[in-house]
Amino acid sequence: MTQKYRPEIDGLRAIAVISVILFHAGFTTVPGGFVGVDIFFVISGYLITQILSGHPFSILQFYERRIRRTLPALMVMMLIVMAPGYALMLPDDLENLGQSLVATTLFANNILLLMTSGYFAEGVEFKPLMHTWSLGVEIHYYIVAPLLMMATYRLGGDRATLPAIVTISLISFLFCLYASEMKPDANFYLIFSRAWELGAGAIVALIEPNVRSRTRSDSIVMKSVGVVALLMTIAPMFWLSSSTSLPSWPTLIPVIGAAILLLVLDKNHTAGRLLALPPLVGLGLISYSAYLYHQPVFAFTRLASLKEPSATLMVCLIPVILVLAYLSWRFVETPFRNRRVASNKLTANMVGASAVVCLAAGLAMHFTAGFYRSWPELAGNDPGFGPHQNVAFNMSAFRLLNLPFKADPDQVKILVIGNSFARDFINMGIESGRLEEQTLTYSDIGHCVSTFPPDLENNIRQADFIVLASGVDAATLPCAQNRIAQFRTVTMAKVLVIGTKNFGWNNNAIMLLPPEQRYSYRAFPSAKAVEADHVAANGIDPDVYIDLLRIISDGDGRVPVFTPDHKFISQDREHLTRAGAKFIGNILFEHPALKAISLPKNAGTKISQNN
Repeated sequence: MTQKYRPEIDGLRAIAVISVILFHAGFTTVPGGFVGVDIFFVISGYLITQILSGHPFSILQFYERRIRRTLPALMVMMLIVMAPGYALMLPDDLENLGQSLVATTLFANNILLLMTSGYFAEGVEFKPLMHTWSLGVEIHYYIVAPLLMMATYRLGGDRATLPAIVTISLISFLFCLYASEMKPDANFYLIFSRAWELGAGAIVALIEPNVRSRTRSDSIVMKSVGVVALLMTIAPMFWLSSSTSLPSWPTLIPVIGAAILLLVLDKNHTAGRLLALPPLVGLGLISYSAYLYHQPVFAFTRLASLKEPSATLMVCLIPVILVLAYLSWRFVETPFRNRRVASNKLTANMVGASAVVCLAAGLAMHFTAGFYRSWPELAGNDPGFGPHQNVAFNMSAFRLLNLPFKADPDQVKILVIGNSFARDFINMGIESGRLEEQTLTYSDIGHCVSTFPPDLENNIRQADFIVLASGVDAATLPCAQNRIAQFRTVTMAKVLVIGTKNFGWNNNAIMLLPPEQRYSYRAFPSAKAVEADHVAANGIDPDVYIDLLRIISDGDGRVPVFTPDHKFISQDREHLTRAGAKFIGNILFEHPALKAISLPKNAGTKISQNN
């Protein structure tokens, strides 16, 4: 099928990339700006199917065009991010950048993000390559789509293709509905839940010739349909929220809107004329490069900032992004899409060499754990420090998971329940020497789980102290209150709730300060942590709630970032290093309620692990 240039499609691309840029810039006026990616998927499905619908078509030529279209600009962007990444990032962040370089080169950053964090999780705003997950989805589609089109054509000709795509899209949408409840992160990142969005564009490409031959594009009905479709596409950007598990039912609105626009728009439509305005068309032409560069610019600005960048600064970064996008489009995208300018050999050599560099650099960052040995603030003289040490240190508390208490009346029995914050509490007690002589067991059950497994019930009944330490916010406060009341009906154990903790906006930027300012620097906790602490302190009895954030804050509400011997308390601003656990533990366990469960350190006694 011959592709005719339609400027309104570039206008639609512009709308999509604007929404994504504003969302990643942090503007609350477009809480649903992430649907721009859904719109891109619909457009891709439409354009790719137009290419594949022509007979005969060459798979090799198809892949050549896709490589020229996507990979040179992507590779140049990844090469560029390495230098500021190395200059600005702490080992954990640099290690993650290395992993992202490898995963993006292998078209699998969506899978890496699924394994390591969610799209809306805290901290993703500091990841320069977070946005390349969508390219993984698209390239997975590029691999499958031509094979599917060839198979259906050989089995049933053109008439078999449309039913096959409709069927696959329907199955994908039903899976999406299931996964949005059961596996929300997988639902967001994987092709299985996104195929229906690409399929919507593919369906339009197949039915468009028949629809346009049977309708008048300048009729009042078609013009009205175009305006309604444009509203359907744009409106969700202003009311959808990241708190919704998407894609799901609400995603149908922008997806159907974009699909209808592709089906009916032309220069006779009000919506078509709007989308074909030169500024939108110009932005649409560079939209791919704008998408590539917007997240690195935002992420590195945040990494270099001691506090959250202002909205004014983020607005000022948008022209910078557009300049970078134009340069990429002009000097990378456009030449490499032209065989007469960039031969197949030149393109293959450029992409191949860039991929080798990205893989080598990424693997070096990964296997050296972000070159951690060059960071005395983290390693120093700690003989236990090594690759992945901070994660391993937090996870070490899993050695106590679900261990049964021994029937020993002479030992204090402490049950700690919660997530990684609970494991931090255990580490604080052990590193500060306050919980070495007690019997500890750990459960990672959540606040809002209504029933307990039998082994946990037994530990609850036998415990002398129960410590809840997942952090409590507005969403989990009712569950925490119910959990405390539930404990009081089945046990005489003293129940304590440990409040949240946070060590500022961004540790990376602190390392840019002169040493004389760096180690005495005190940070304001994140607004999210302060709000959660306020909610918990007002919703839980003061004889139960231990306000950790208040304990470690000074009179101005600021918290330390380094221990007195210049070691980071937290590398990720939430979880404790070994040095941080000892330092904060010594402060926390001076609280009267915790003094009651701790004993002075006895160097010759080891913690009992009930085995």
